[in-house]
Order: sequence, then structure tokens, then C-alpha cells
Amino acid sequence: MEDIEIAKKRKVYGSMMDLIGNTPLVEFKTKDVESKIFIKLESANPTGSIKDRACMYNIRAAQRSGALSPGKTILDASSGNMACALAYFGKILGYPVHVICNSKLTEDKKSFIQYFGATLDVHGEITVEGNRLCAEMAKTEEGQKKYCFMDQLHNQANPQASYETLGPEIARDLPDVAAVVGSMGSGGSMCGTSRFFREFHPDVKIFTSQAASGTKIPGTGAFIDGDYVTPFIEELRGSALYDATYSIHLKQAQDRTAEMAAQGIFVGWQGGGVLHAAIEGIKEYDVNGPVVVIIGDSGWKNMDKLKSII
Repeated sequence: MEDIEIAKKRKVYGSMMDLIGNTPLVEFKTKDVESKIFIKLESANPTGSIKDRACMYNIRAAQRSGALSPGKTILDASSGNMACALAYFGKILGYPVHVICNSKLTEDKKSFIQYFGATLDVHGEITVEGNRLCAEMAKTEEGQKKYCFMDQLHNQANPQASYETLGPEIARDLPDVAAVVGSMGSGGSMCGTSRFFREFHPDVKIFTSQAASGTKIPGTGAFIDGDYVTPFIEELRGSALYDATYSIHLKQAQDRTAEMAAQGIFVGWQGGGVLHAAIEGIKEYDVNGPVVVIIGDSGWKNMDKLKSII
């Protein structure tokens, strides 16, 4: 036991999988509001994304149930971040991986997926189209033998990851947190995080960001324009798991992304949108305590978009 405690203090880890979670908080300085804002850098996960948490929870749940056994191929649909995580952890665990990504997949994510040995098909313009294709592939007689379909858009292990890890981390590292803010894409991470705070810290405000009508922000749902509503988004809405949601325009997201870059915080436009939602929520609800902004991934995964404004 003493050796384990020494290893923890030295931050010595047995494998890369031990680096999932426990991501840092870094203060973002702004004159727009008086509340202190802290960025939860999910880019510090092994593949640079919050999806690492859900990925491992989905895999472990499938292993426990027997759905994923040696020789089976992990299958799922993704806009990119989950596909990267599956390729990476599939490689480590010895499972072949096949992912279906939509046409918006960035070249950097594509290269990452292929580097870690996953096979990749591009199908449709939104992830749910790939999800439906995966379901068709997995239900055939041959597919049942070959694939284990993770189904991140409907898999309850997805929000459970954030309920058990992300929410508790925030409460542990910032006990006086007054508000938590995150993006709604598939909704899994915010659903799990919000469940945790509603159950254990109900006074903490929860704000979310979504894309405004006519706006496309990677990793951010444009639900007003008909983007697919997952069961996690339905729960967030129906169970009042957030206090307010803010529709973000692209220019707002871009400007906030640039503000973070000026402080060395390297994120994509999704992160800028979440920061803008946080500032709007602080103002509207007169939040006085510390605020945590959950940033889903790293800027390097979004260079296709970021280069367009250089």
C-alpha cells in the first residue's frame, strides 16, 4: 500500500488507460464577469478528448456483459472524437476497431484513427446516419458474430462515465463551485455530470451550449434545426438537469476561442461556444462563485476549422 501511495504522489502510472480523467482545471482570466472561471481541460485525456471517459466505460460494460469477447470487432459511429478513442484503446486492448464517421471528419482525426489501426468508412453528414448503418451491420447473422456495436448515442454507460468520474472530480477539486457549463452534442457527458450535481450538489447551476439556428459548430448540437435528439438530451430536458441553455452563433464561438488562445488554452470552436454560454449564464443568473467550463477536446483536432481564420 505504501508503494502505491508513493507512486500516486509521483504520478507514476501503470498504463495510458490510467491517464483517463483527473484532468486539470486552469483559470481563464476575463473582465467580462467578476466570477472566476476555470477551464476543465478534457484535452488532457490520452486521445485529447472527453470521449475517452465514455469510451472506456462502454468497452468495460460490453466486456462484463459478454457482448465484447476476444476476436470481436468494436463498431461504432462518431463525428470523430469517439472514433479516435475507440481506435486508440482498441489498439491497447487488442481488439480490431471499425468506425463509421460522417463527412465532417477532420483530416487530423482521420489520420489519428488510421494510425492506431482502425478501419474507417465515411457515411452521411451527421453521426446518427452512421449509427443507423452500424445497427444494420450488427444485426445480420454475420454481423452478430463479427461486431460489438458500442452505440454511444444510446448506451447508458456513456453518461455513467461522467456521473462517476467527471462530476465528482469537479466537486473534489473545486468544492465551492457555483456553476458548471458544457456543450450538448450527444449529451452523454453533460447528462452524467448534471445527474451527479443534481443528486449531490443541487445548488450548483448547470448551463449548456447549443448551436444557434443556421450555425454549425463542431461537437455542438443544432437542435433548433433538427439535429438528432439522443435519450441523453431528452433526459437533460425532461428531468430539468440544466438551469439554462444558450444558443451560440459561430462568431461568438470563434471570438471566445481566440480569447482562450491568447492565454495558451488550445481548443476548438466548441470550447469557445461553451465559454460564451458560461459568461451569459453568469450574467443572467448573477453567479458569484467559481464556474467550471468543460472543454471537450483539443485544438489540434480542429485545425481544419481553425486554419480558416488564421
